Amino acid sequence: MIRKFSQKAGISKPMSPHRVRHSSITAALDATGGDVRRVQKLSRHNDVNILMAYDDNRQNAQGEITNLLDDLL
Repeated sequence: MIRKFSQKAGISKPMSPHRVRHSSITAALDATGGDVRRVQKLSRHNDVNILMAYDDNRQNAQGEITNLLDDLL
């Protein structure tokens, strides 16, 4: 179902329920400034360590972007 609707929406990247969940958790971490406890309630993950992996990935991406911008200066 998700693949079908993402294709209809013109999303070229293959979508899956896991990818949608992952993206929404990452977006929630961004929106809350990394408030893992609030996002844990939203996502219903029992183990906060799973969310910490999402947060680590998010912080790594932010660091990479910062480095790219720094190289431009």
